[in-house]
Amino acid sequence: MKEIGKSIFNLQRFQILQTKLNPETTSLIPNDYAYAWYKKLYPLFEENELHEDLQQYFSITKEQVDEITAYADKEWLEKKYYTFYEYEQHYNCRINPVMGITRNTLISVFRYMFLRDSFDQVFWDKLLEPMNHPMEAGGITTDFDNSYIYLI
Repeated sequence: MKEIGKSIFNLQRFQILQTKLNPETTSLIPNDYAYAWYKKLYPLFEENELHEDLQQYFSITKEQVDEITAYADKEWLEKKYYTFYEYEQHYNCRINPVMGITRNTLISVFRYMFLRDSFDQVFWDKLLEPMNHPMEAGGITTDFDNSYIYLI
């Protein structure tokens, strides 16, 4: 039964990404939602049966996304800003990751949050402070471009 669910997940993912890549239908799928499906990241901020019924098949889980976004939001509301490396240290990403949260998980979740227009510029500037984030995190705040989505 699990194999059928995984197949349905992959078909759903393909359909969503195909819709986003089609110039005639691209506006029907928000950038953050397409990015989440592309990265197999549970799109926590959308209430939609398209993904809710397939929750168990996302590589970046609902619990991981919820943990990172809740912590970042709580700290941001208190005007506490952190660099990427400080978040990485908070989740112990290099040695024994809390909840399985790795560097790539953080990058993907923060990118998703950026595409959702979360937080303010102070938050993003601190997160990506020079010399305080890995090179691969530099793309978190770039504009979304469909050309970065590959179906194969």
